[in-house]
Amino acid sequence: MSDWSGMLKDLFRQIDDGTIDLNHMRVFLSHQNPFPEPSELVAEMQKILSRKLDQQILVDPLPVLCTVENISLWEKYNLKLVFFPGVDIVPETMLKGYTKPAEWFYRSWRDKKIADSAVTLIRGWYLADFTNSVDYIDGAQEFLNDPFAPIITKLRQEKKAGKYDQTPMGSRFAITNDEWREVVCPAIAEELGFEPNQVHLERASEFNFIGNLYDANRGKFNAWEWFDDKFEDSNRLCGGNRDNGGLAVVHYDADYRSSSIAGRPLVSFIKSAPFRRAFVYRDFSHPPVILPISITFPSSII
Repeated sequence: MSDWSGMLKDLFRQIDDGTIDLNHMRVFLSHQNPFPEPSELVAEMQKILSRKLDQQILVDPLPVLCTVENISLWEKYNLKLVFFPGVDIVPETMLKGYTKPAEWFYRSWRDKKIADSAVTLIRGWYLADFTNSVDYIDGAQEFLNDPFAPIITKLRQEKKAGKYDQTPMGSRFAITNDEWREVVCPAIAEELGFEPNQVHLERASEFNFIGNLYDANRGKFNAWEWFDDKFEDSNRLCGGNRDNGGLAVVHYDADYRSSSIAGRPLVSFIKSAPFRRAFVYRDFSHPPVILPISITFPSSII
């Protein structure tokens, strides 16, 4: 009986701290494993990508950090594993049922107002943030049950991130792009045990790809989200606003505080170093050409 008592105490502890939720219990009661094995995740991801991209996609093995225990821990922060296949999403790319960024994005790319690498999905596993956005409500809105709210609250209490009077202390809104990149993302990295350069705002192409393949809630709200991409000299890209095109809309704004723009982190398992090389233009339907661009080249993997 003492063994049962100990297991029940541990079960209730994990329910209290969010490691186990109601969905996990439903799966368990149906006599299934609520925490899929890493090998199952690789196979399932290959099926998802191959079906949605309409071709055979091979997925890399999971990084060694992706244990059942860590995956369960990351889920407490609404972080789930996604895989980018290492392709360019350009106007000529043939994808059925795929909402690409609007023409303005590609025109800016061709005009060199955004980086050559902006259309490139760097191959690898990532932790994407699946916390739902919200509709704009006079600047007083905040993501519901946001697991990163305590971190943002602490940063504001320490005067490291700003806000407006009506902004809730834990809200992702009214944080500048600079504050996201220089303060919030490093704090999230520390909380999760990653290096600062492994956590960044999603780029426009990453937000778009995740919304098309993994997270159906992207682009469904009338608020905006900051992207990591730079536009011209000092502006930054943003997008995702439902009333302006949802997944397709990409715009730019000065790096200022806005009560209608939020942000979300993307966690990479690659410890990165700048590296300039010739990049092979990977298109699903056209022969490759060589474009000299500056991208992030993986120097080591955890």
